[in-house]
Amino acid sequence: MATKIKVTSLDAGKRIDAFLAEKLAMSRSQLALTFKDEQVFVNGAPVKPSYRVKEGDEVTYELVERDELSLKPYDYPLDILYEDEHLLVVNKDAGLVVHPAFGHHNNTLVNALMARKTALSDGSSAFRPGIVHRLDKDTSGAIIVAKSNRVHEALGKQFKNQQVKRNYVAIVKGSLTEEAGMIKTYLTRSNLNYQKMMNTSDKGKLAITHFKVLERYKTHMLLSLELETGRTHQIRAHLEFINCSIEGDKLYGTNNRTLYKKGQLLHAHSLTFTHPVTNEELTVTAPLPSYFKEVTRQLEKYA
Repeated sequence: MATKIKVTSLDAGKRIDAFLAEKLAMSRSQLALTFKDEQVFVNGAPVKPSYRVKEGDEVTYELVERDELSLKPYDYPLDILYEDEHLLVVNKDAGLVVHPAFGHHNNTLVNALMARKTALSDGSSAFRPGIVHRLDKDTSGAIIVAKSNRVHEALGKQFKNQQVKRNYVAIVKGSLTEEAGMIKTYLTRSNLNYQKMMNTSDKGKLAITHFKVLERYKTHMLLSLELETGRTHQIRAHLEFINCSIEGDKLYGTNNRTLYKKGQLLHAHSLTFTHPVTNEELTVTAPLPSYFKEVTRQLEKYA
């Protein structure tokens, strides 16, 4: 069955293969057969992967040999940090996938919101209702969910215009001479591993992360991190770049899983944004998970 997506101003100018890959959490190579069989249309006409989408375009596609996705309610206890009639902020657990995608069909945050019978915006695709921004599966912490299309669009513009302040906390393996600083690179897909992002000096999308050392241990540090831009895997790739990979991260860095093997110790600690309806500035904070404290206590013993 064909599926339709309306292009908003937030996605205008993107190549259509990149646009669909992002919306469907797939790689461009996974979509290649769909384009080859002319199963991707814009405003009723078939297009090539290089076509750049425009605001208002109606993209219709039918994936070739795709897995079937469904939105089934998932009875999962959610930690709600803030909620009103327009939006909510969830403290997402590490290990919980944000939305259904190929390879992970159910038991996501979206499915849990459905079980809670929360009103949700249409989202950017049928499988992302309410989802304004993402957190990686193994990243815990604060994530905003929109309940209406109007609120979704307004929040999306704040993210696009870098008006949302996003603070993270991470336990990393390594040491820095500075107490605070900035990491600035360009990020693009790695040539060696499509799952990873690669830091370059001039190729890809500009990525800027600000860091501050909160605590120093013998082999590790506790860092506060603030995103100036919000690229895929930005913090993880940037910390690998400065040889301070996140403890427990299975994808970035080497020899960094000495203390915590259940996932990466990266937590979305707080979000500051303007409420789209009341215009009030809101700061919502997600407390550090208990296992962060357990690891820091372990590190203190080695000091």
